[in-house]
Amino acid sequence: MLVSTTAIDITPHCPVKLCGYINDIRLAQRTQTAHAPIYAIALRLVLENSQLLILTMDILSIMKNRAEQIKDSITQAYSIKKEEIFIHAIHTHAGPSGFSADAMGKEYEDNVTYREDVISRICTGLKPVFAKAEEACAFMGKTEIHGFYDNRNDRNRYYDADAYRLQFRSDDQLIAELVNINVHSTVLGPTNMEISYDLIGTIREELHKRENIYPLLCIGTSADISNRHYREGDDFKELDRTAKGITNQLLEIQNFTEIDMHTLKLDTFSYTVSYDNTLLFSGYQKELEEIQKNLEAETDKTKRKLLLSSKDKFESKLLIHKVHKELKLSLLRFPELLLVTFPGELTSVFGKYIKEQAKTPFTCIMTCTNDHHGYFIEQDQYGRCYEATATLIPKGETEKMIKKLGELL
Repeated sequence: MLVSTTAIDITPHCPVKLCGYINDIRLAQRTQTAHAPIYAIALRLVLENSQLLILTMDILSIMKNRAEQIKDSITQAYSIKKEEIFIHAIHTHAGPSGFSADAMGKEYEDNVTYREDVISRICTGLKPVFAKAEEACAFMGKTEIHGFYDNRNDRNRYYDADAYRLQFRSDDQLIAELVNINVHSTVLGPTNMEISYDLIGTIREELHKRENIYPLLCIGTSADISNRHYREGDDFKELDRTAKGITNQLLEIQNFTEIDMHTLKLDTFSYTVSYDNTLLFSGYQKELEEIQKNLEAETDKTKRKLLLSSKDKFESKLLIHKVHKELKLSLLRFPELLLVTFPGELTSVFGKYIKEQAKTPFTCIMTCTNDHHGYFIEQDQYGRCYEATATLIPKGETEKMIKKLGELL
């Protein structure tokens, strides 16, 4: 197996809107101020029967049409097939516009200037990845993260604490790494107006300081996981504290197992969600009236943030008459690793089910990849949490989809 990696600076050179939170400040303002450079991290594997390129971007989400634009540009410049490219958004809520939509599919801003610049930078920045690769072996390490995040809706409910470090070593030297953890990249608060990679990117930077490589970090089933119950603030000081604490636990992994990744079988799982949304309009209107009453009385910052976001989502739902979603998941089957990509945000219990059904020693789930269809949550949480408000997936539909997926594993 040949391995190569690189970090590509995608910091905006023009004003952008920040994606992730809905409030008067973010709706009215654009920014060009970055707290630190943001990146796209590329990892390329050349295997016996195929190749694979994973590209993570420091943005909120990646719309399918935007992912296709990036893939088209890459395939025109390099010898690789579109189906061998996977584009993942780290889900920072302080990322720039141009590629991202919210959970309702509404694009934050069609920022053509930034998008075209980034695609050009990515294509140029990938040159070393395709020009040179090193023979390497794969090693997997696993741990659990505690004390910094959990199930943000109910700390007594299950959350997936698993964290994986997939290392690629050449002559015992670390040359590339993929880290898979389950947490929202949302330490910074909704009034922050500095472009930032937030939690996932800061963990990456901490690992970079220790390892002298840029690891590729991707989020797993984290739709209901965040630092909400451990939060001591929502600024860069708190971000630094949280990221260092998580990084220290990742670095405690001592036992790595060599795994076989020399071949890859790529399967696709498709699922359709389609219904008449106008039948639900009266319910949406009632919810909006209740939210407005609560907003007038609420003073807590976190609760107001959720109420404002819920208000925005119900207003968006009233503009959608027909819901039709073509969902596409990929199953990357290596001999001893299953990597599942998912086009949205999936809750922990479904990640647990997928891992239980998988027949490989290790299973990693990479959500927010190649497309974004919002939240996919368990049916008993409808009417109880923000994620149920911010989804167009009907109650019980995710269970049906994941069960069918499990049959393929």
